[in-house]
Amino acid sequence: RNVYKDLRQIELACDSQEDVDSWKASFLRAGVYPEKDQTENEEGAQENTFSMDPQLERQVETIRNLVDSYVGIINKSIRDLMPKTIMHLMINNTKDFIHSELLAFLYSSSDQSSLMEESAEQAQRRDEMLRMYHALKEALGIIGDISTSTVSTPVPPPVDDTWLQ
Repeated sequence: RNVYKDLRQIELACDSQEDVDSWKASFLRAGVYPEKDQTENEEGAQENTFSMDPQLERQVETIRNLVDSYVGIINKSIRDLMPKTIMHLMINNTKDFIHSELLAFLYSSSDQSSLMEESAEQAQRRDEMLRMYHALKEALGIIGDISTSTVSTPVPPPVDDTWLQ
């Protein structure tokens, strides 16, 4: 039961409007209600006060927290899905372009057998790589023969030069 004694007043002085609102909500939950329907804020404008029902205030606060959580989840999901969606669209558009434009251009060329021929530069590079491959294979064979056919002798003991002093 709420009792108003001797028209007492409470003055709130806080650093931010958030703190003032938090204190007002706490007083409402505790059963301390404002006397007037409207109070004047710092700018001099009229502002509606909180509801007189603390249970309704708690429900509103709970719903606000749930909505904030939901918006946070949606924001995170959108941030996660956006790069994936962009890459999907880019790859599909590129695939469609290759299928429709480039493939049609290749088939429309007059001599399709010339498309599969190796260019002179590539043939020269291929021959050079084959020569290098065979040279390296021969070098590895020589190195393998040297390491298996070489006889190693133990290193002689160090010379005792203490008699020189």
